[in-house]
Amino acid sequence: MNRKQMFRILGIPTLLSLLVVPLDVKADTLEELNQQKTELESRIQELDENSSGQQELLDTLEAKKEQLGVGTITLQKEIDKLTLQLVEQQGKLQISEEKIKELGKEAETLEERIELRGEKLKVQARAVQTDTNPRTLLEAVINSENLAEMIGNIGLVTYIMNINKEILVQQKNDKMDLVEKKQAAEDEQENLEILSAEIQVAKTNLVTQKAGLENQIEQLAQEYDLTVEQKEAIDQEQQNLAGTVSTLSDQLKEEQRRIADEEVVRQQAAQEVAVAMAGEIVPESFFEESKVVEYASAGETLPEAKSVTASGFIRPSNGIVTDPFGYRIHPLTGEWKLHAGMDFAGSGPIVAAQGGTVLVAGYHNSWGYYVKIDHGNGLQTLYAHMEAGSLRVAPGQKVSQGQQLGIMGTTGDSTGVHLHFEVYENGVQVDPEPYLGL
Repeated sequence: MNRKQMFRILGIPTLLSLLVVPLDVKADTLEELNQQKTELESRIQELDENSSGQQELLDTLEAKKEQLGVGTITLQKEIDKLTLQLVEQQGKLQISEEKIKELGKEAETLEERIELRGEKLKVQARAVQTDTNPRTLLEAVINSENLAEMIGNIGLVTYIMNINKEILVQQKNDKMDLVEKKQAAEDEQENLEILSAEIQVAKTNLVTQKAGLENQIEQLAQEYDLTVEQKEAIDQEQQNLAGTVSTLSDQLKEEQRRIADEEVVRQQAAQEVAVAMAGEIVPESFFEESKVVEYASAGETLPEAKSVTASGFIRPSNGIVTDPFGYRIHPLTGEWKLHAGMDFAGSGPIVAAQGGTVLVAGYHNSWGYYVKIDHGNGLQTLYAHMEAGSLRVAPGQKVSQGQQLGIMGTTGDSTGVHLHFEVYENGVQVDPEPYLGL
């Protein structure tokens, strides 16, 4: 076989292979479309899982909301029951006050009787001292003219002495009766006041618990609404992506048709070229090697990574101090902000650092169940994160130093069981440490 014939045999398939080169470019475009479609379908599947997760969260929130609603209804029933008890107790208190008034009147009557009898005894004593001499009474008996007169005189003297003795006994009994009635009235008044205070504290606890539940319901409702919005956004994105996938599918089909049509045309052209070149010599320059061009990737260079006390206070809790007053990174928000109090860890009762008047015994979003006390002279203290239902005082109540206010808990913005204790001077939060002598 001579060189010309070899060129004919080798030239045609080589030329045909060169004519097929553009197909790789179209194939790249088709691969990109397929990759985009795959990525979008993967994203749709991910959104579908997220949507299912959001729906499960919505169902959970709805169940919690319903459960809290039942709890609120139960607490309201307890509040209504205690309110009726308070009304009933107030009625008893009024009856007791009437009884105390009656006892007072009886006491006044006894006092008048005692006073009158006392005056009578004084008058009689003076009369005996001035007008009568015990010797006169004795002489009356001795100088009796006969036995009958003597017996009569003896009886008269005995009668006078018995009368005086009875008067003295009545005087003593009335005084004892007076003391007993006054004490009974005071005891009844004190018992009723204690019972009324206990009922009021219980009612305050229930009211604050209800407020806490209602606050949780409100937060759940907000979270529910937010979750609904998120789910709707996910569903909307799913719809948008589904539309994009549909468009990409159409583009893929169109691209596939176009590539098929171009391949038909290319095959026809190759066939025509082969026919035209039949019997001709392909130039030697046709077989020169092509130069391989290498493209260097322009990768980005990442930046190098740079490396009781003189103040009259007592401790409100037996727990250890875990977080003092001052600036810190907030454990929940991560913000650098002022920690306006002092934290005591552990558990157990919380007591008043100093005596005063309860301003607040309620619930707050951040403090949870808390108590605030006014000590006078612009000084106040606050005790936060108490256990639900543990409040032992009510607003307006006078408390003494060391009196229990509640129990350590973790309500409100809290990461664990502890007491958050604050001191206010004229409405401004100050460091509690000097007051506690720590």
